[in-house]
Amino acid sequence: MIEHRKGIAIAVALMIGPPFVTLVATWHQMVGTGGDGLIRASAVTATATPAAATPATTTPASAAPATASPSSSPAAAPPAPAAGTAPAPQAASAPATPVPGRSALDFSASRPAWEGFLRGADPEAGKQLAANGKPGAGVQACIACHGPAGITPTGGIFPNLAGLSSDYLAKQLADFRSGTRIQPLMNTIARALTEQEIGQVAAYYGTLAGPPLHVGEFGGETARKLDIQGDGPRALPACANCHGLRGMGEGPLLPRLAGQSKEYFTDQMTAFRNGSRQNDDVGVMRAFSQRLTDKEIEALALYYAGPPPTPK
Repeated sequence: MIEHRKGIAIAVALMIGPPFVTLVATWHQMVGTGGDGLIRASAVTATATPAAATPATTTPASAAPATASPSSSPAAAPPAPAAGTAPAPQAASAPATPVPGRSALDFSASRPAWEGFLRGADPEAGKQLAANGKPGAGVQACIACHGPAGITPTGGIFPNLAGLSSDYLAKQLADFRSGTRIQPLMNTIARALTEQEIGQVAAYYGTLAGPPLHVGEFGGETARKLDIQGDGPRALPACANCHGLRGMGEGPLLPRLAGQSKEYFTDQMTAFRNGSRQNDDVGVMRAFSQRLTDKEIEALALYYAGPPPTPK
């Protein structure tokens, strides 16, 4: 009977003991050592490096010249303090430089720099810049390639800017400026523009509505299915999920595809496929374009381009 009770006691101890020990250890770590104060960037200081130490604390006694006379030795090393006296206070070291950082309670989203380009941007100033360029910096007028109303008259590989959002245009110009998106002509132009001028041009073109279009008349069933349904077995979502039905646009950073020339659409899809364009969000377009066949890209290019513009 006694042995039976001992067994029960041991079993209960094994059931209660480990959780209790874990609880105590966790409490000690959180309260006893960690504290409950806020984590602030100003409270995190850089560790002092050996180079920052004062010469008096780093220079060894053997560094004194061998030819020094005995009379000069006391001047080289301060006398030791007398017994029972407190050592002389040392000069205060320079305050440590705080390490940059964010508060542990700062859950605000990180905002891209190009958003600041648009803050207070004047569309009228952007219109003048688009029409006249910036000759002193070697920047030609935007209308030379993108048309007087943001519609490229001859098509080709120059995109239509009318109908695109100011946010999308500002991001693309910022990417051209930083080299995240490569196109030699646009890289040169964007780097010659100030941040304020990029915001002005983007704000201006963002006010221009794209022309009425009849998208979807070409490209056949292949393009229509990719636009509306996608292809599940190949992990291809419907194009309309991001770019809107028939490519009419969906969200400020998801560009309108409707009305872009088939040459421009094909050129950009090829760039995503071969990796020469890499400024898509987390590589989405690079992944999708590699799952499409050449014929599917051609069909989508015809589908979004719609009928050719009527000559005036």
